[in-house]
Amino acid sequence: MSAAMRGRDMGQRAPTAGSPLRVVFLLGGLGVGGAETQAIALAAELQRDGHRIELVTLADGPLRAVVESHQLVLHVLPRIGGLALTAVAGLTRQLSASNPHVVYAFLEVQWLLALAAASRMPTSQRPRVVLGLRTSDYDERPAQLKARLVRTLAMHATPRADLLIANSHAGLASYRAIVPGAPAGVVVPNGVDVTRFVPSSSSRAQWRSRWSIPLEATIVGHVGRLDPVKDHELLLRAFARACSHDASCHLVCVGHGEPTRIAALEHLAATLGIASRVHLVGGQTDASTLYPAFDVLALTSRREGFPNVVAEAMSCGVPAIVTNSGASADIVASFGEVAPVGAIDAFANGLSRLLARRSTTLAQDSRTHIATHFSLGAAASRTAAALQSLFQVNTV
Repeated sequence: MSAAMRGRDMGQRAPTAGSPLRVVFLLGGLGVGGAETQAIALAAELQRDGHRIELVTLADGPLRAVVESHQLVLHVLPRIGGLALTAVAGLTRQLSASNPHVVYAFLEVQWLLALAAASRMPTSQRPRVVLGLRTSDYDERPAQLKARLVRTLAMHATPRADLLIANSHAGLASYRAIVPGAPAGVVVPNGVDVTRFVPSSSSRAQWRSRWSIPLEATIVGHVGRLDPVKDHELLLRAFARACSHDASCHLVCVGHGEPTRIAALEHLAATLGIASRVHLVGGQTDASTLYPAFDVLALTSRREGFPNVVAEAMSCGVPAIVTNSGASADIVASFGEVAPVGAIDAFANGLSRLLARRSTTLAQDSRTHIATHFSLGAAASRTAAALQSLFQVNTV
């Protein structure tokens, strides 16, 4: 039990075991991103299960349409000069009005906001504060000064929280190693909507036509922003080695990137002699129909938390090869290939093996594996159980 819980007046009405929870999800914004998309999907699933969920965010964005489609209650907090920490007073008022049992904050700036706002509330009304760990590199020093400052403040504030929920064992272990006074933590893997991410021959044909790639060609796909952490350089080099003798094998990279980054990757592809088979197609707001166009998915990230793209692709019957970062290896299990981070030869060899392993059976087994272990329903059930545990009285 955390210091925050030990010092709290338990006079606040707590939910009984199995009863509906009132939860506020605190997000940084509604831009298209993995944490935001997952939080909205999880909130919607919990609401379908009968819990009262509200989303509070610091900025509007394109995901508002998704929030509204799920009929989730949404509040956008006012800020002064765009500064996140100026939203503390507004968040305090919103929590007082919503009266949640729990405020679940995603990412570190939101952790600080949730803890600051809760501390301003009367003890009898104060919600439990849960912090979401969404990456696995907490033991690494952030490159930017602002990120280092935020992380330092978050680490010092963490012991005041009531629970950590990580989406990977690596992330939880990484954070607890650097914050010995952190509260209890549990691992809840992200969930995939297996009714939305499905195999589709029509989507396969549509996207291949758009990319001018023959239907019978082999496509290695990558979905993720064109950021150095995704290590597209390794991806290009490994693809060149694995597919050097197969002119019908193409690499499609879906994701936004800076012009200079795109130019650098295009230059590398030309240097490797694969420029005609490498397609940097830009980002897509909804990637659910993209995956069936691939034969395999490749993820070369240097660090990850729970890479949604791997589980989403496998739910569409597309096996994956990944680097051993975050929960990646847990997701693919025996249905894909895993290589060490930064190991070009190992990744190229694994890609060759996976291309050779492709079959209807492997596609079906990949989808069944995700539906069994990483469905959105499973994530919601695990999250509800973790939040309910905050109100169980320990009689020992």
